[in-house]
Amino acid sequence: MYPPRTGGGATYAYELANALGEFGHEVDVYTQAVSEEDESVETHPNIDVTRITKARPLVVFSTLYFSIACRLRIDFEEYDVIHGTLMPASTIAFGPWFLDGVDAPLVLTSHGTSYDEARSVDPEGVADYLFRYFFHPVNVFMDLVAGRFADRIIAVSDHTREQLRDLYRFDEAKLTTVPPGIDSERFRPTEEVHPAVDESKRTILVVSRLDPRKGIDKAIRAFAQLDRDDTELLIGGTGRLEASLRELAADLGVVDRVRFLGFVPEEELPTLYSAADLFVLPSEYEGFGIVFMEAMACGTPVIGTDVGGVPTAIDEGKTGYLVPKDEIGELAERIDDSLRDPVSCDRLQERAREWAADHDWNSIAVRIEDVYRS
Repeated sequence: MYPPRTGGGATYAYELANALGEFGHEVDVYTQAVSEEDESVETHPNIDVTRITKARPLVVFSTLYFSIACRLRIDFEEYDVIHGTLMPASTIAFGPWFLDGVDAPLVLTSHGTSYDEARSVDPEGVADYLFRYFFHPVNVFMDLVAGRFADRIIAVSDHTREQLRDLYRFDEAKLTTVPPGIDSERFRPTEEVHPAVDESKRTILVVSRLDPRKGIDKAIRAFAQLDRDDTELLIGGTGRLEASLRELAADLGVVDRVRFLGFVPEEELPTLYSAADLFVLPSEYEGFGIVFMEAMACGTPVIGTDVGGVPTAIDEGKTGYLVPKDEIGELAERIDDSLRDPVSCDRLQERAREWAADHDWNSIAVRIEDVYRS
């Protein structure tokens, strides 16, 4: 994935490529074509982006098609390092039958295991059953194939690294944890107030795809338990659950205080984060959670669930708070306490900004360079 596609995987590939280009490396990016115009995607002069195929409707077949097209069109032998930045979707191309005879070391990045993602939500419709019982098992197999023949695997969190070691039985010597970075020049506190924010109210913000894994329904249920008429919940993002989430807000009697913002352009995110009093994302599972870093860098306290790689993104009690994923009452209590204690929020904001500054993309790219050299 790569911009103009959105999401953590696309952001990771884009920011890492730009940082490496800034260091003087020549970086060739191979990614899928998209229907949107991509001339607006600014890249470093040292980066060349080649779009090989269009995404296919079924993710597994799209991945295989992309892999075969890569092997037919790319001379891998001319590179010093090959880095698949989204395991396994971009990395099945690097299996033994595709890279036979290529001497360049292979590095993969795992943003979370397909095994964990498959277990994170209960299937409800046909699409959910297909993903859980067909696509995810195939992805687990693809993880195994790609990982067995990788020289190094970068996990974005300690949890993901442990899963790769314990469940996939990958050699621990090839595994290392390097979290994603943050563009600290772009994501920082601003005085500008986003037009969606009502300054007369306290604002709780969610930014996410509206799908079952993100737990948006729990954010709405927790919000409904708050005895605070001065507070509103803003939900930025689109997805297949929007209609049911709107219906849930109506059923819980908070439809007038829950606002759906739809898709939020990347350039608006810093002002939206900065204007919010609290960022909440009660996910069922996250490999890491870049949105927490973005909010923290903008000086907004965060609350997440104690699942997957989220504890790597949030240092409990220092840069934000963690709650058990199924404890809606505890989530509501933590939200209420955070809004009532501005001193603690100020302390969290300061520590969160410091943490984000230590994880800018240049610092992360240096660590990934070390992986390349190892």
